[in-house]
Amino acid sequence: MEYRSFVSLNIAIIGSNRLSEALTLAYTDAGHNVYAATTEGDRSPINPHFELLNNVRICDIETAAASADFVVVCTRANDVREVAYWLGDVRRKVIIDLTANVPEGLKDNMNTVNAIKSITGATHIVKGLSLYNHEDLFSPLFGGNKVQLVMVGDSQKAKEMLKIISVELGVTRFHDFGGADNFTLFDELCKCCRSMMKISYNKVELAIHK
Repeated sequence: MEYRSFVSLNIAIIGSNRLSEALTLAYTDAGHNVYAATTEGDRSPINPHFELLNNVRICDIETAAASADFVVVCTRANDVREVAYWLGDVRRKVIIDLTANVPEGLKDNMNTVNAIKSITGATHIVKGLSLYNHEDLFSPLFGGNKVQLVMVGDSQKAKEMLKIISVELGVTRFHDFGGADNFTLFDELCKCCRSMMKISYNKVELAIHK
């Protein structure tokens, strides 16, 4: 029996981009309720077609966080502090941080997990990086093993929750990158990931136009 047959979760997805849209559609298809919210810094509004879905509610960040069993942050790194201030009391909730730690136009990394933790007091936070469809590019970094999702953080509860909801999205291979002391290494992995994916995409575009 599939996981979604047991329970329907309330999921807050913060952000308006391709990742947040993909997650919203995937989780609603899996039978969950999504509370979609955005920030003033997001470049585009939340897809208005989501209002046609029975299990999607477009609302403000505070309402989304209060209504959800756990919160997924998909914004730009620059907007994380703003999001954290609007989350309200999420000390008992799981927060999944899917932001990129390098703000656009800046060279320095941002520790978005520490920002969320210091502002909200939440302890169940996990940082995630998806290698899905690009796991072959990174297999040398993991001893030749294919990895679709990398996790880092101190909360085992948050990591287990991330695993559970990721399985519904087709993710079957995980790698636990350790605790908060490995954030610096994780950031370097993120940089490599974006660079290698960009090279991969460029090769595909060149092949298409040939």
